[in-house]
Amino acid sequence: MEFPLVSILVPMYNAAGCITCCVESLCAQTYKSIEILLLNDGSTDDTAAVCARLAAQDHRIAVIDKPNTGAADTRNQGIRLAHGKYIQFVDCDDWLAPDFTEKLVTAAEQHQAELVVAPFWMVYPEHFVEHTRPWEKAVSVVLKRNPPRTRAYGFLPAGVYALPDYLRHLLQKPNTFFYGVLWNKLYRRDVLEAHGLRIPQVLFAEDQLFNLEYLHFVRTVVSIPDIGYHYLQNPQSVSHTRVSTADILAVRRRAMQLYRTLCAEAGLSAELRGAVLRSPFGENEFTLPPLDTPQAHFCKL
Repeated sequence: MEFPLVSILVPMYNAAGCITCCVESLCAQTYKSIEILLLNDGSTDDTAAVCARLAAQDHRIAVIDKPNTGAADTRNQGIRLAHGKYIQFVDCDDWLAPDFTEKLVTAAEQHQAELVVAPFWMVYPEHFVEHTRPWEKAVSVVLKRNPPRTRAYGFLPAGVYALPDYLRHLLQKPNTFFYGVLWNKLYRRDVLEAHGLRIPQVLFAEDQLFNLEYLHFVRTVVSIPDIGYHYLQNPQSVSHTRVSTADILAVRRRAMQLYRTLCAEAGLSAELRGAVLRSPFGENEFTLPPLDTPQAHFCKL
């Protein structure tokens, strides 16, 4: 296999306390042909100094200091600056298993795939306090919510999928992190550039909307079985603190329209009409059962 360059984009805001663990996991990747773009979104703490120290230790790291414009715009600036054949997104408080990038690239190269997706660890920090919304409490009599405990999740059996088959699986679990987020996937930069694809600037779920737009230009998806991404739950994140029930429903209605369009393009409108109509009410990892897996690897920093 050739070793095409992978651009790893890491947006951050006030991440001085967590970015070292994240970046050291990137530098330790067994896949060496990477550039790491640390996108400092106007941090007011010591993030810039920490990033400068990390960059001095590895020539593959570039630090981009910019005014605060939010995560979506910061990622989009990273896309414009990237040089790699592939783009990988990593959040600043998360970390990777050492062979995760290698597994993603190997799958993409072997099958000439536009998209690679992998299961992930949902990691809860010690003393995590979950803030459930009133409607979540109301439906708890029907849907039992998982207690905050580190688990692995993945909903697509390992294999190679043409887009119609991928859509059939996606619409079984349309609102999951597994299908909706950026960080457990590998993207082709030429696809993004050819079609001017960028991450929309909305309050939340911008990654889900971006992924659905990206699928318009995907022919082959590879699902790998390897769990290499550790996603740290943050009780102070936007999704936990600033997102209302109305916000969630608005995004899910918008996603439903995108599902409808994708199904029409794939010739699946009749077959998946019911699944599309049910999509706003689909569950996610907070209620769905996890994978049966060994223990996650925790950052020791």
